[in-house]
Amino acid sequence: MSATALRTGAAILRALSAASAAHLHAHALKLGVLPSCLHLCSALLKAYGASGRVAAARQLFDEISRRDVPLWNALLSAYARSGHPGHALSAASAMARYAGARPNGVSVTSLLSACAQLRSSVQGREIHGYAVRNIVDLDLPVLNALVNMYGKCGLLADARMVFAGIGVGMRSDVSWTSMINACSENERPTEALEVFEEMRIAGVKVDEVTLLAVISACTKLDCMSSLGGWVEQCALENGFLKNTRVANALIHMHGKMGRVRRSCDIFDSMGLRTVVSWTAIIQALAMNGHGVAALVRFAQMLREGFQPDEVIFLSIINACGHSTLVKEGRQLFKSMVKEYRITPWMEHYGSMVDMLCKAGALDEAFEFTLAMPVKPDPVIWRVLAGACRDLGNASLARKVMEHVISMEPDYVGNYILASNLYAADEDWRRVVDVRLDMGVRKGTPRGAIAASYVEVNGD
Repeated sequence: MSATALRTGAAILRALSAASAAHLHAHALKLGVLPSCLHLCSALLKAYGASGRVAAARQLFDEISRRDVPLWNALLSAYARSGHPGHALSAASAMARYAGARPNGVSVTSLLSACAQLRSSVQGREIHGYAVRNIVDLDLPVLNALVNMYGKCGLLADARMVFAGIGVGMRSDVSWTSMINACSENERPTEALEVFEEMRIAGVKVDEVTLLAVISACTKLDCMSSLGGWVEQCALENGFLKNTRVANALIHMHGKMGRVRRSCDIFDSMGLRTVVSWTAIIQALAMNGHGVAALVRFAQMLREGFQPDEVIFLSIINACGHSTLVKEGRQLFKSMVKEYRITPWMEHYGSMVDMLCKAGALDEAFEFTLAMPVKPDPVIWRVLAGACRDLGNASLARKVMEHVISMEPDYVGNYILASNLYAADEDWRRVVDVRLDMGVRKGTPRGAIAASYVEVNGD
């Protein structure tokens, strides 16, 4: 391959695998094309960034002495796209100090993406201010990135303001999707669906990402099961019903709405299943109390050669807990650790304790908690304490509450729980002691008097 061919080869790097990009990189070095050809360097940086090889991208960048704005932008994009937002912001600071490399709109788009990942509204506002002061016309990618950033940072009003400033005819599918996600992620799913309806009226073509955002919003409105059929019809009309990612989302949505049969129908009709597909159907069955069916799906998944991960094990153990399949739950936890060499999360331990408590095996749950290789969090102890209260095991409840209060001595809820436990056992002396101790922890006088009132007919 000649040097001329390598220079034009920058145009086809997007179609190359990471291995091919590395091969072309090595060949370019042998021919002496790099680092003088900035177009090829920039293309290689993008290829490395797209494949997640950030270290290789940074090494190439550091070998280039003469850096232009597109080269810096390629580095910023590589960091932002590969999940290294902090490095992207650090690189931007270095770029601002570099002669002749002032951040432009492309730079700002990558940096806003980094701020969105970090949920950093302070830095996001700073970059927004820089863009307003230094870029004559903020183009659509920048405006879309602003909507996304403000939405991710919990500043829905700011996201709405930026979105409103984009002319209806100028808005792309990315604009609409960013606003739908901003509403949904800020617990405004109804508003998200209203934005989607506006999008449809505007005649903008719905893509996969938009549909996934709408399904996510519908999932949060789980009390409205009629939405399930509506959003599924949208998927059908736009040709995405057979899309694996959309199907996975629909399985999860129907499961949250209690429509387990529909979740199973969609799963069974899928031509291509992924680990996410299996996780979705197992979760749908688990959350609706179909523990045996979840175990059957889990066994089917293993027969088809899929490797279970932490999330699947958490779902299937939860399924056992909902259906009091204690023996199966114990075996699954043991298999996860011994056979699959998966280190349990705190959530796995919590699910095991919850399962044992639901089965009434309080002593086993207590011993399991004490034997944990990591320090149990207060939630696990409170679950155990609540089970002791419900099943009337006062002696064990006292032991558990000692652990709970020692871990969170300033959390008032622990004292209320302890007081209720002792009251259920009619141990009034301990009730008084706990209430007094709670007053001291809150910094209130022991003799402080509380009052309450009830309004009758608005008076």
